[in-house]
Amino acid sequence: MERKHQNDIAVACKQNSKHFWKYVKSKTTSKDPINDLKYVDSHGNAHVASTDNSKAEVLCNFFSSVFNIEDDNPFKYLETKPCEFTSECPTFEYDDIRDRLINLNVNKSPGPDKIHPKILVETAHQISYPLQQLFKCSFDTKQLPADWRCANITPLYKKGSRTEIGNYRPVSLTSIICKIMEAIIRDKILSHFKVNMLFTDKQFGFLKGRSTTLQLLQILDKWTECLEHGGQVDVIYTDLEKAFDKIPHRRLISKLHSYCIHNNIVEWLEAFLSNRKQRVRIGNTFSNWAAVISGIPQGSVLGPILFIIYINDLVEYCGSNADIFLFADDAKIFSHIKTDQDIKQLQCELVNFKNWMDTWLLKLNVNKCKSVSYGRCIEYASEYTVSGIVIDKVDKIKDLGIVFDYRLKFDEHIDEKINKAYQMLGIIKRNFIHLTPDSFVVLYKSIVRSHLEYSECVWNPHHQQLIEKLEKVQKRATKLIIAVKLLKYEERLRYLNLPTLKYRRIRGDMIEVYKMFSGRYDVTVTNWFTNRHIDKKYEVRSHRFCIHQFPIKFDMRKFNFTNRVISVWNTLPDTVVSANTIDTFKARLDRFWSDQNVKYNWKSDIITGSRSQVSVIIE
Repeated sequence: MERKHQNDIAVACKQNSKHFWKYVKSKTTSKDPINDLKYVDSHGNAHVASTDNSKAEVLCNFFSSVFNIEDDNPFKYLETKPCEFTSECPTFEYDDIRDRLINLNVNKSPGPDKIHPKILVETAHQISYPLQQLFKCSFDTKQLPADWRCANITPLYKKGSRTEIGNYRPVSLTSIICKIMEAIIRDKILSHFKVNMLFTDKQFGFLKGRSTTLQLLQILDKWTECLEHGGQVDVIYTDLEKAFDKIPHRRLISKLHSYCIHNNIVEWLEAFLSNRKQRVRIGNTFSNWAAVISGIPQGSVLGPILFIIYINDLVEYCGSNADIFLFADDAKIFSHIKTDQDIKQLQCELVNFKNWMDTWLLKLNVNKCKSVSYGRCIEYASEYTVSGIVIDKVDKIKDLGIVFDYRLKFDEHIDEKINKAYQMLGIIKRNFIHLTPDSFVVLYKSIVRSHLEYSECVWNPHHQQLIEKLEKVQKRATKLIIAVKLLKYEERLRYLNLPTLKYRRIRGDMIEVYKMFSGRYDVTVTNWFTNRHIDKKYEVRSHRFCIHQFPIKFDMRKFNFTNRVISVWNTLPDTVVSANTIDTFKARLDRFWSDQNVKYNWKSDIITGSRSQVSVIIE
């Protein structure tokens, strides 16, 4: 019975990891998720909250304390942006509502209205028409049911002392039905911004066709190109304090109007943001309701898109010469430093950044801002300030989940990911002892290998020592399967149909290139790469997306993604790169490389010479 239970959890892990972690926690000593909390009352006296009720109240008060109080003084409104096409109102079609209900994730938790998504999925055909009438009524009258403007908050521990209330972050649960209506309105807003090309191409968060990986690839291309010509690259990493909670509603509404979003949509959004309240839940205990007077409703569908609209003009404000990239509220400003004047220019851009924050009532957390100088040789001991406070300078920093060191070598990031993978492997070894080879492979791919492959094309190593360190994780993992434990590593991989991690990284590079050329990524943020391809200079057995190779002096750029992929990508046949879908591309690529030794032998490389088996990939 236990054997079947473990294998069922392993097989289902790819679709839903909740059962995996629930099973793991059941095997460990249960702990109170929220420790006794220290806090200071309004009179400055220190206290300790020990009961669930007192903890919930303390955390609710803390989460409410970060809200922005917007005064009634007038402020400078933005000028209306030129829009070729006007925004349309949502129509709330029956079929659309039904399809959205059917595709709900039944593993999500319900909001304050206690309507579980599973109920909505199973009754989708019956309730779609009533919901259609409800959505139309809400939109026409600019009113929302009270439950739609409420949120239950679950506090999650981040890091540091568990007794400090500042080390917990709120996770909000809101009405699933309201989220359906939000999604329909969000799609209309996104369509308006896309057709009028209103979003800055420096924002990579919460937008389809943009990602953390794509941003980091573009930034690394810029940095390594700068360093190829000498000097250093100075980067200032900013930190916005509780940015989502501090968005002032009046200023947000003014920005929505400036982008020519239909007045009916803006008026409904104004009602959506007004009179909201939240409470904290610990166990079965709830705090009292607290008013939400500012901020984007977290846990909502509209929240992320409203936030990036609010900060969309930040890049424009900082100046046309500013190199600034955004991922939601994570912003970094950088410049190629070759003279003292370059340092002054970057400082000026930082001042503009701070001025924008002050104007729009967001707070820059200077103590958490960092600066890094990247380069082969750091010649300038640059120093940057915000409001007279010097920004800390560091030699490494974690940016969107990747650890960057000042030499851009990623050794520390690889070590961190290897340690995390071993940790996950240990959890599997201790808690799952009855797995079949097939179920183990599924669990390994979902829980262990995923840590070794996050944004791998950003940090893909070329040193054999690092390649071997990564491969050792998979070597140890495959030895946990008794049926193949005594076989050699290559034989184990063939038996389990597991390719080497090195092969997976090369394959991952090709998938990223394919996404850029095929339009799977937003074309407005991939032209830095796709504009380098050759249109008419076809070579023997080449293809329409052949990339031109430029002369390179230093390894830092030579082994960067932009140049690393060229020799392999250019040898792929047109029948592979012209695939209609990503899945088709993957299948044809694997078939084309079926006889490559590197697939099961990490010491080999992809052969990039002439190929004779092009015909085998044609379906």
